[in-house]
Amino acid sequence: MGEIETAARLRFVDRPRNRPLASDDRLLVARSAAARACGVTFWQDHSMSTELRENRLTGAEDDAAEPVVDQRRRFELLDDCREIVISQLARVVSEALDRMSDELVAIAMREVRRDAQQALLDAVAVVREHRGDIALRFRQSFAEVVEQRMFNRSRPSEDRSATQALSLVDDDEIEDRIALERLAKRSHDRLDPDQVLGMRARLAALLDRDWFEENDHPASPEAVFDALQSALDALAPAAEVRSALLQAFEPHISAGLNDVYSSVNERLMSNRILPTIRPRVVATPESRAPGQSQRAAPDGEALAPVPARPAPFEHAHQVQAGLDAFDALIRQIAAGQPSARRSAARMLADPATFGMADLPIPSPEPPLIEALDALQAMPEAPGTGRGEMVTKLLEQARDKGSALDQVTIEIVSLVFDYIYSDRRLPDFVKQQLLRLQVVAMKAALIDRSFFARRQHPMRRLIDRISEMAIDPDADVGPESSLCAGIAGIVDWTIEHFEADLGTFEEAIRRLDLLGHAEDERRAIRMAEITREAERLEALTQAQEDAHAEIALRIDPVTPAFVREFLYRWWSGALAHARVDADDPHGAWGAALRAGELLIWSVAPKAPDEIARLAALLPKLIGGLMKGLQAVGMETPERERFFNELLQWHTRAIQDAKLNAGRARPAVTSAVRVGPDGDIRFEPQAQSAASADAWHASVAEPGARRTYGPGEARVDALQRGDLVELDAAGGARHTLRVAWISPSRKLYVLTRFPDAGRSLSRGELIELFDSGRARRAAAGSMLDRAIEAVAQPEAS
Repeated sequence: MGEIETAARLRFVDRPRNRPLASDDRLLVARSAAARACGVTFWQDHSMSTELRENRLTGAEDDAAEPVVDQRRRFELLDDCREIVISQLARVVSEALDRMSDELVAIAMREVRRDAQQALLDAVAVVREHRGDIALRFRQSFAEVVEQRMFNRSRPSEDRSATQALSLVDDDEIEDRIALERLAKRSHDRLDPDQVLGMRARLAALLDRDWFEENDHPASPEAVFDALQSALDALAPAAEVRSALLQAFEPHISAGLNDVYSSVNERLMSNRILPTIRPRVVATPESRAPGQSQRAAPDGEALAPVPARPAPFEHAHQVQAGLDAFDALIRQIAAGQPSARRSAARMLADPATFGMADLPIPSPEPPLIEALDALQAMPEAPGTGRGEMVTKLLEQARDKGSALDQVTIEIVSLVFDYIYSDRRLPDFVKQQLLRLQVVAMKAALIDRSFFARRQHPMRRLIDRISEMAIDPDADVGPESSLCAGIAGIVDWTIEHFEADLGTFEEAIRRLDLLGHAEDERRAIRMAEITREAERLEALTQAQEDAHAEIALRIDPVTPAFVREFLYRWWSGALAHARVDADDPHGAWGAALRAGELLIWSVAPKAPDEIARLAALLPKLIGGLMKGLQAVGMETPERERFFNELLQWHTRAIQDAKLNAGRARPAVTSAVRVGPDGDIRFEPQAQSAASADAWHASVAEPGARRTYGPGEARVDALQRGDLVELDAAGGARHTLRVAWISPSRKLYVLTRFPDAGRSLSRGELIELFDSGRARRAAAGSMLDRAIEAVAQPEAS
């Protein structure tokens, strides 16, 4: 066996570059693989047949070799990839910085530990003060990391620290490294394995080297977080502040890396750098001879190291068991067993089995693809119903497709059933998505990873359209520019898609351009809503201040109707004076003096004060009428108040005349009017008690109330979250949280074309507690559809 293996390696290494294996070479490699079965690890897919698996391992289905890329072109592509990685991740970091301030404040508001809350607030200050510096330092540091990883160059920081290699490592440095590794692992868990594999293999092929380890390629999460930490070291010296910032960056980095990887892979594949990556038989580290390193992959192939598997015979048994189960499912579907479709859907949606973009399983039957091509090219008949189209598709699958083709077509039809029943999607957009049904079936047949791989281009296209359409702030009227744009992109996709999944990438690019135009339209509207929300928050705060000032001035003898007027209406007039007047300070003072004069006017009067009251009444009435213009007091209610006030003043004047010799009232008022008509306010003990009572009963009713679970749900809301609200008649509307006040006392929810709906924190909590409000379901529409289709039948 050693001679066979050696001969296979020699003949494999010595063959000319870019020349396919000859038939005897293939046989020799296959025999070598069989001879080494107990010492190697086989890549496996439970869905493929034994014959296909053997063909894959021997390279029997290798594509024609790629053309040779000259050295100049390699350097150009390397420079392109370097720029893509650096510029796109710099943009991800810049966009993250735009949002992190609000996000960190929201987290700080929920944090109960003072030290952690202070670290978060310090992190907010760093972002606001050094946003530009962080972005610039990250780009510079990340460029160094990329250069170092691509070309094995040392970073300046590493050169400086080389002499300290033997020194003791500080505990803080160890903790920082552990924290970075934890963040990188969290990011790794969210990455598309196919895109990661492409980065490792294609960049290595471009550099003519062994492929990169998962953690060491130029754009790995480790590289990004290393660069971020370097950027933050000087600006956020406190470890806890750096940690808070890195934690805040993580979700943005994780979300952006897949797009970066996709861009690089598309660039390299379009230039024939490993357009297809085929996993191969590779010895595990344990099975290699001492001193033996992993050999370089032949041109056009990538040698994917595979984690340790069970023993060979146990492994083969598992593979065969999976194959038998799938074959049995196919037979059950053919026999009409309803639950078999869902079982097949679960298997097809399993990333461990069908999660690769280049699956070694049978291609779809050509007659079926030809039939779908004909349906795709057929003009759409206005009267053709959706059911009729699905029936045609299923008939074509039964007549011209394999059993696996039939399963694929049926499951795609079920997924579109789910999409069609989603009440959040506007009818017009549903119709556009249904027009893509034939295209989706072809895409799922050509690339069987459709159900298991979220990054499948067709899935991304459907999800992007759905995401844009269900956005509460989107204008999805049939005549809107958004719907017209979606219809145009659907037309283009149907016209141009044949077999190249890159067509969907171009469609997504066009959707992104459409989305940018929609964002610009929305930004104008959101700016207006935000301004109004900030004004409303200012009014709310000013009204609370007005309540406190009124509570200090009213007397125990102030009539109830005047108290109600002051708290209910005049506090609003004071708030508008502070927020809306050209001279807020002067307007607030004038409105406050009018309230003080009202309080004094209804207090008990000595005979010598009647003349002053009569002289000041026109000024009082004029000031009150002017202030009430801003608060919208209805005419009947306003007339009722002034009539009651007139009667009170009339009785006070008559009473003073009838009791001319009566002593001055013993009640000490906080508000007095001097002989010259000037109003003086001197806080009294009873005024302070009145203010305390008001604070306890009016200002903070939430402090006395115990809310239900809705309180935690409301406190967890962030800007951009979607909330479903029940409306009259059983209707349900989805709104976006467009604005949250800094104090989290006021929330503005928006839905096009309505203006923003403002709700206090208490009102929103009550809606959640009563079940009339809830967080809208998050995640991809297609993810939910596939999960629903794959669920077992209810018993």
